[in-house]
Amino acid sequence: MEKTFWGVKFYEDARLLKPKQVLKIMESNPEAYAEFKKAKSNYDASQVFGFIGGFMICWPLGTALAGGEPEWGIAAGGLAVLCIAIPLDNAFKKHARNAITTYNSTSVTARRPVFRVHLNGAGARVVMKF
Repeated sequence: MEKTFWGVKFYEDARLLKPKQVLKIMESNPEAYAEFKKAKSNYDASQVFGFIGGFMICWPLGTALAGGEPEWGIAAGGLAVLCIAIPLDNAFKKHARNAITTYNSTSVTARRPVFRVHLNGAGARVVMKF
């Protein structure tokens, strides 16, 4: 999970993932899956409110730029709707971070092998433990 100016991005190795893909990957870990499912619900709601609020703000601005008489009340309402999206986005990030931490700490892929070299009289051996 990487924070960007516009939100967050999810990666598995170098591959960019969408939240829906992350949820699918986490199906193997019930605890992480439940947490990311909460995150995904918050994400979806945040996107809806953000789009509606942005549209309500941009419509009067476009009208004003075109020389018409803008309805600033719609823009104020859009700002209010946008204010609903912000806490939902914060909840999404919090639940996503928790889910990823849980998944990475309990996932088989998170366990890295440990290599040890054992030297004895006439030779050496390499031992790899999981």
